[in-house]
Amino acid sequence: MTLKESQVSLYDHSEIKVRLLKLYLERYLSIIGLSPYFNDVHIYDMFCGEGKYEDGGEGSPIIILKTIKEIIDAPDTGAQITSRFNCQFNDIKSKKTNKLSGIISKEGLHESRMGTLQISNSDYKDLIEVVKQKVKGLKKDKCFAFIDPYGYKEITVSDIEQLLAGNKTEVLLFLPTHFMYRFSSKGTPESLKKFIDELIPQENLPKDGGGIGFIENLKDAFRNKLGEDHFVDSFIISRDTNQFFCLFFFTSHIYGFHKMLESKWKIDEEEGRGWTNSQEEPSLFNQTDRKPVTYHLEKKLRVFLSESRTNSEVYEFTLRQGHLPSHANELLMKWQECGILYVTKTDGTKARKSSFYLNYTAFSKEPRKVSMIIKTK
Repeated sequence: MTLKESQVSLYDHSEIKVRLLKLYLERYLSIIGLSPYFNDVHIYDMFCGEGKYEDGGEGSPIIILKTIKEIIDAPDTGAQITSRFNCQFNDIKSKKTNKLSGIISKEGLHESRMGTLQISNSDYKDLIEVVKQKVKGLKKDKCFAFIDPYGYKEITVSDIEQLLAGNKTEVLLFLPTHFMYRFSSKGTPESLKKFIDELIPQENLPKDGGGIGFIENLKDAFRNKLGEDHFVDSFIISRDTNQFFCLFFFTSHIYGFHKMLESKWKIDEEEGRGWTNSQEEPSLFNQTDRKPVTYHLEKKLRVFLSESRTNSEVYEFTLRQGHLPSHANELLMKWQECGILYVTKTDGTKARKSSFYLNYTAFSKEPRKVSMIIKTK
């Protein structure tokens, strides 16, 4: 049987998938590796594939190993990395993992100083149970799970929820939302119905909005299901016109969320929402009215600041809108110049100009460093 082209070559949408993975791991693993509060990191690639495509494109397990090696060999910080990065690459098909093992060995991609490496052929349903138990026992270790399934039948919302229990795990999940949306509007398979019903009764899932609307509705449903103690975001990948796939990111740690947002904005500098392979359109979403990159944030942040807010509250609010602190800083400076933003220190005195403290260090150590409010009268 002839393999589909997508199985033997790295389509643009798959390349963007592993690019986002790499950008995030570069940030995430460096932070964990240098932190005195964490020990090791356990990395699971649950549908790892062969590692390389016939056209030479690199898959997720190769990207993971190369990123780890780059981090521990970094000239400025590598010597300070104390964590070990223990990887498990899994694919139920031994033919795929045999090829992967050969590539890793031939190219010398793994060394014992990096951590342990396990290559397995477990069924996803069995492996996810093992990982959920592993997460329960973690104390000073962290866990990252990359789930890029061949479909969506095996994936359950409760699995994601249990992986996040204990606040030790980040999850990056790829879903073929184009096919899920198509089926949801044309007679839903039982597996998809079960998945959606875990999030929201299907009759309550909005039917309008097209493929992107379907993704946004899923994201909102994930957020409602997991609650405010967790952070959820998405990155939309368009392969062809009206064909949208999506990476969903889940974490319980605000700094991990911040780092994922940085990774997204690195790829989509205009909106931080997605990627398209169209050469004619610079942004995925410019089929709608083009807005300044901070247009929606500006409206929401202005309402949010109609009452006094601390620097930590503004930092978290900005991230939950899918924006970076630098975006909020620009708006705050503009409002300060206009004389409508008032920023005060804890003793009530006026804060130094442009001192907003929208960063994780201030969030964790000085959450009430300053307060700010917009007054228009």
